[in-house]
Amino acid sequence: MPLQNRVTPFSTIEINPARGLFTGNRGILHNNQQQLVNPLWGHKAWIVCQLEFKNLRRPLMEPNRWTQLFFLDEATAFAAGHRPCGDCRREAYKLFLSLSGQPNAKALDAVLHEQRTRPQPQAPLHTLPDYSMFHIEQNPYLKLGPLSYPWTHSGYGPPELFQPELLVTPLTAPLFRQILASGYRPVAKPH
Repeated sequence: MPLQNRVTPFSTIEINPARGLFTGNRGILHNNQQQLVNPLWGHKAWIVCQLEFKNLRRPLMEPNRWTQLFFLDEATAFAAGHRPCGDCRREAYKLFLSLSGQPNAKALDAVLHEQRTRPQPQAPLHTLPDYSMFHIEQNPYLKLGPLSYPWTHSGYGPPELFQPELLVTPLTAPLFRQILASGYRPVAKPH
C-alpha cells in the first residue's frame, strides 16, 4: 500500500503510487505507524537526493529516522523547496551553492526556508526562468521555453501555450528562480 510520501510542487505530501526520479527529506515527519504527524518539516535543510547511493538501503519510514520523500523530478523538488544534497549529489550541490551567492549550507537553508514558507506574488509568465514551476488556479505547470507542461505525480501532460504576459503564481521560490536563471539545469522529464 502506498505511503504518504510523494511531494507535489505545492510542497504538500500525498499518497500516490507513482514513482519518481528523486528522493529527499525534511526531517522526521512520521510516527511508528508510518503516518505523517508533522506534514511540514522537521528541520530547515530540505534536500533532494539520488534514489540510490553507495548501495545503501533502509526501510521506508523507519521509526525515529528521517522520512523519505519522493519527487517526480528535480524541478518538482525545487518547486517544493528542496535543494540538492551535499553528500549524494555533491557536484549539483556545489554548483547550486555557488549560484546562490550564499557562503554555506546553513545560510542557504535559512534563506530558502524563509522564502518557501511565504506566499509568492503573481508574476508575468515570461519573467519566470525555464524549469521553474507555477500554478494557475490549483493546476501546477513546468515552464520550458514558450511552453508550459501540466504536472502530475506520474509525469507531465501535453504542453500548453499561454500568453507571455499572463499573470501566474510561482511555486518555485525566488532564490531557486535566480539559480535557474543563472544556468542551473535541473533534471526534469516533461516529455
